[in-house]
Amino acid sequence: MLEPYGELVDNLSSEMRANERASFRINGSMLIATLKNNLQTCYEWAKGIDFNDTEANARVWYVSEEKLEPRLGERHEEPIEPYEQPLAPGRDAVRLMEALSDWDGDETVAAFLMKHPEHRHIVRRAQLVAGKQYAEICDNTIAAGMLPIDLLRCKLSFFGATKFDPRSDRWVRITMYQGAPFPDELARMDPDELAYPPEVTP
Repeated sequence: MLEPYGELVDNLSSEMRANERASFRINGSMLIATLKNNLQTCYEWAKGIDFNDTEANARVWYVSEEKLEPRLGERHEEPIEPYEQPLAPGRDAVRLMEALSDWDGDETVAAFLMKHPEHRHIVRRAQLVAGKQYAEICDNTIAAGMLPIDLLRCKLSFFGATKFDPRSDRWVRITMYQGAPFPDELARMDPDELAYPPEVTP
């Protein structure tokens, strides 16, 4: 639907991302005790993973230069680690917990980040997901045995994808918008019903 109309959509690619820094500022006044509690609640599962193990730290998420899309590479086989994106929240949360271990609970996040700015991204993420039970993928996203197809199925389902037809462990063919209303039906619908209705099987 989009490819024939490049003059209308090509310039929109720069808008297809969320700037979390603009929409969510780190709460520097938060106490370290509160941050530690948030980490314990959201990332306790990650403490059972040995990220020093080659198999647990095998992959690297990076952005391709040609298509600017997320790609997955092999950390110990390719020289791509300098381009790694912050898409290993489990590992980074464990590193943050280790860095916080010597900090008193009554000190502030701002004081900590002034000395350890390398943890800003995971502090922001820990504050964002606090209290949101399903906000984080509770799995090691850089493990050798991790299958990107599992993440894809989850993400694509939010876009209305159905009829998943995996073609490998890294990509899947899908059907989009099945069951969605046609343009002429939108005006007659209750806005609360705009989520895709259940498919009716004859």
